[in-house]
Amino acid sequence: MTTNDALFDRIGAHFLKNIYATVKGRIRLAVLQRDLQPLLTAGPLRILDIGGGAGHMALWYAELGHDVTVVDVSQVLLDEGRAAAQALNVSATFVQADAFALEAALGGAQYDLVCCHAVLEWVENGAELLASCAARIRPGGYFSLMYYNAYALRFAQHVFGNFAYLDRDLRPYRKTAKLTPTHPRSPEEVGAALDNLSLYPVRRSAIRCFYDYMKPHDRARHSTDEITARELALSTEPHYLNVARYIHELRHKNAAD
Repeated sequence: MTTNDALFDRIGAHFLKNIYATVKGRIRLAVLQRDLQPLLTAGPLRILDIGGGAGHMALWYAELGHDVTVVDVSQVLLDEGRAAAQALNVSATFVQADAFALEAALGGAQYDLVCCHAVLEWVENGAELLASCAARIRPGGYFSLMYYNAYALRFAQHVFGNFAYLDRDLRPYRKTAKLTPTHPRSPEEVGAALDNLSLYPVRRSAIRCFYDYMKPHDRARHSTDEITARELALSTEPHYLNVARYIHELRHKNAAD
């Protein structure tokens, strides 16, 4: 088990609470579901969710009738997902495996849609992870990648006055079990890596363009639905991409490749 694997096992419940039981989680799910919905209406798909944790996206796919496999290193999160699937009376397969060792866990299986959300920013070798994901996409299939935006992280530290953190090149004073990703990526870096894998752009969306920068009293004046609707509206505007906390890339693998 790697350091990051142990980290997610220790903070699994905290991770779920902070990511999915908040307005931030609502915004994230709303953008992802809007982007992916058109792919999910053409009959049952085989879907692989790499780093899918407790299955929040995977359970949505399963409820729509798709054949879903979730792979994650954290048994804690997988157990949460399995219990949630049972409670919803839907079928999904949960596999404990490393994203860099999918051959051992899945054999040569390929999928209509491969998802990798909020994983890239936790690994040092991003190119290797993306290649591992791409190998699982069948010809003609799709890749849904969501990652933590390096530009937004730096911008936020300026907004909140964390200048010492910036001067240390975003290195903390000591290692802690925090949810700040260790390897945020720029859109240029990720886009070039996906191009090199012959994965062709379908759409790119910004996730959380303004919510993270709102003051608490301003957040309290507006409903979650109103904030989410405005985030959805901005998510398709390229001008706001570099300040968005996360970026969603939807790519297509040509049938002839």
